[in-house]
Amino acid sequence: MKRLSCFLVGVAMLALTACSTTVTGAATAATGSPAAARPAFGAYMDVSVKRPDLAAVAKQAGLKHVNLSFALALNGQCEPGWGGNQTLDALKPEVDAFRAAGGSGSLATGGALGNYLENACATPGDLAGAYMKLMDAYGTNLLDVDIEAGVDTTKVVEALRQVQAARGTDFTFTLPVDLAGIPAERLDLVKKSAAANVPVTVNIMAMNFKTGGNWGQAMVDSAQATLDQLRQIYPNASEAVQNRTLSVTVMIGRNDVGVITQPDDAQKVIDFAKSRGVGRLGFWALARDNGACAKKVKAQPDCSGIAQKDWQFTQQFAGYTGPTSA
Repeated sequence: MKRLSCFLVGVAMLALTACSTTVTGAATAATGSPAAARPAFGAYMDVSVKRPDLAAVAKQAGLKHVNLSFALALNGQCEPGWGGNQTLDALKPEVDAFRAAGGSGSLATGGALGNYLENACATPGDLAGAYMKLMDAYGTNLLDVDIEAGVDTTKVVEALRQVQAARGTDFTFTLPVDLAGIPAERLDLVKKSAAANVPVTVNIMAMNFKTGGNWGQAMVDSAQATLDQLRQIYPNASEAVQNRTLSVTVMIGRNDVGVITQPDDAQKVIDFAKSRGVGRLGFWALARDNGACAKKVKAQPDCSGIAQKDWQFTQQFAGYTGPTSA
């Protein structure tokens, strides 16, 4: 995702048991590895802009999980840092407060801009070490790898395989999508992880692609196209497990390319997820969940660009509880 439409990261210190709504990792089940619990809904928080008070949002809107984005190569080195220019301890006070309010979170690398760890780290072992250092800093085992730029997919998958062998991490790939599903160059990551028996959840960015029809239906169509791709990649898994392998993240309000996600559009995605038993849902981004710039014609990092109540999307998505059965 972009800085305006981007994502994930998280909260080490936020124990998984703090979340009231969790689902079994879909791709984990698809490969037969031990399943990890993760909340069915998480709002992404962009660490590069002014951040909401997480503890206050937890109390006001029932927020239980955040995806903090993004960890990049600190000063261009194979060293994780927030936004590539802040040390890992920069977010700990607010994360601790959120945890005290009952919250939890996950950590994301990559995004649309900046120097990726995936490129700054020369070898799979170096990259695996950077991933584990990031998770250790926050005491979490939930990692999202958001890939929107060119990377050595073989190196990334081997690094994940090493981390998985060491600690059974719950991985997510966050990838661009359009009406046809995930583009081939990004789908390669999913295929290689499946071939290497590395369990992943596939999180699509249902945002920022052009369509001439109803936008809510277009997001649903992109999710269904991705499910069709996953059925090919995991042919031996049950349909329910294939569906749980999918996660869908939307960009609330005005997207960068002009399409607008209204609450009714978001509800179409939520209803689709309920009907299919999709593993997880999310949105970009928490700081945008307000109507302070309803007349802006370009996407903003700190408001949705539509008329809405504060935390309206947070409350709407919080009702998604994930698949009901294994």
